[in-house]
Amino acid sequence: MLTTDIRSSFLICVVCLMTVVFAFSAQEVEIFKLQNEIAKRYGETIDFYKLLKITNKATSREITKNLRKLSKKYHPDKNPKYRKLYERLNLATQILADDTRRKTYDYYLKNGFPDYDFSKGGFFFNRVQPKTWIILSFVYVAISVIHYIILRLQYKSDVRRIQFFINQCKDQDDTSGLGEKRLSFKQHEEDEAKELIVRFGDVYIIEEDGKTETLISPDTISTPTIFDSAFFRLPGWFYNKTIGKFFDRSLQKDGKKLGTKKDN
Repeated sequence: MLTTDIRSSFLICVVCLMTVVFAFSAQEVEIFKLQNEIAKRYGETIDFYKLLKITNKATSREITKNLRKLSKKYHPDKNPKYRKLYERLNLATQILADDTRRKTYDYYLKNGFPDYDFSKGGFFFNRVQPKTWIILSFVYVAISVIHYIILRLQYKSDVRRIQFFINQCKDQDDTSGLGEKRLSFKQHEEDEAKELIVRFGDVYIIEEDGKTETLISPDTISTPTIFDSAFFRLPGWFYNKTIGKFFDRSLQKDGKKLGTKKDN
């Protein structure tokens, strides 16, 4: 039960991580919407700087001052037909006058804005962004750390479970660890009983052949290391499922050809 709960928690953590890192923030969506609007209205080459008629070197103070200048002509109180344009000018000014939002805008202006499709849930990228590789790296490392923690928890759980079972067997040993005591064990009521031997404090299970004895001990469980985590295991798994299969088939074919030549 504990192992199942741990795996479920791992999957939930992975899903949450992927959702958080790949979701656009409210500020990003606000920027995308405005850029999408002005691109449809004024052409694909338009940007906030061109819309405000300023250079990308303008300071926050200059940008704010520029809006007051534009207001003389485009404020809706003076000319109602410019109401929508003024809303866009005002929002573009707010974004560029804020250092954090301006950095976000400049990043997408340089690397490309996402497309919009309502049927696909809103904004999305058709190509991989530079930031995506950083995000994927973060997710990969985070998943690996979580996976390693889960391996350690599973290991400790297995050790406790086996030690508890050994202690139960020893409690039924009436030789006080100085002799040999045979016991039978059933994991479930419908299972066939398995034979156990408690010999000088050690617990052994008798295999199906009735002769082989296997020591039951927490020491038989391998302690997980960082090399057992997803960080190292996942590349190997991916290789075996893709390129590794191709090479294995090639080697098998070459082996068959070699065997055929020898026979001839």
